[in-house]
Amino acid sequence: MTELVAIDNLDFFYSQAIKHRLVGSSIITQFAPKNSQGNNIKLSQLAIALGYDHFNWVNYVEKDPYGIRDNQGQPMVTPYNDPPIGGYQYDGADNLPFYWDLVKCSLCQQRYYFQDPNNSGEFAITFQDSPTDYRLKPGEAVEFITNLVGVKNYDSQQQKAEWEVLYTFRWQLTNTRSNYSQVSLIDANVNLSKIAPSLLTRMQLDGAVFPASSSVANFTPDLKLAN
Repeated sequence: MTELVAIDNLDFFYSQAIKHRLVGSSIITQFAPKNSQGNNIKLSQLAIALGYDHFNWVNYVEKDPYGIRDNQGQPMVTPYNDPPIGGYQYDGADNLPFYWDLVKCSLCQQRYYFQDPNNSGEFAITFQDSPTDYRLKPGEAVEFITNLVGVKNYDSQQQKAEWEVLYTFRWQLTNTRSNYSQVSLIDANVNLSKIAPSLLTRMQLDGAVFPASSSVANFTPDLKLAN
């Protein structure tokens, strides 16, 4: 039987089940929860017990010195969802904010689909990215903020969903030398209150619902960004 505790972004009970691995320009983060006896917990059972449809990741770029364009060829303004709605010109995505696609589309790649075994299994869900930007000079970085989220009230036809942030981490891409990219972890457990208001607004527009116990539960979106 799944053991339940109250969820608070400030102290997510299962945060110890999140492990990061950095290899060159690749980051691999896995959420594989266990119970008090050390046994694996089925993600589907844990999600349902906590009031979610499933777990996923939501990823944002907070800082980008040189920028990138969306699938319409328009320059993205930070903070922006990675991948953006519809994806990039070189890589398609569905119309939801999640890192792993929930809807298969004509330009979506199978390797980015939520149910691909490399991304989500019975006992673990993985976030993996290998960004590159050879324009970066020494001292410059592309900075990311990634959230493990519980997806709720998911409507596959309307392609809308609400989600709660469970755990957040910051990481960055740099070029340590010419033609050599490297990722590094900046903060392994970010308090929601430390996130910039512009990003909190972006998250809310994407469907984020902040836990009632969090310090930003009553956050009011920036209407300028919302419009």
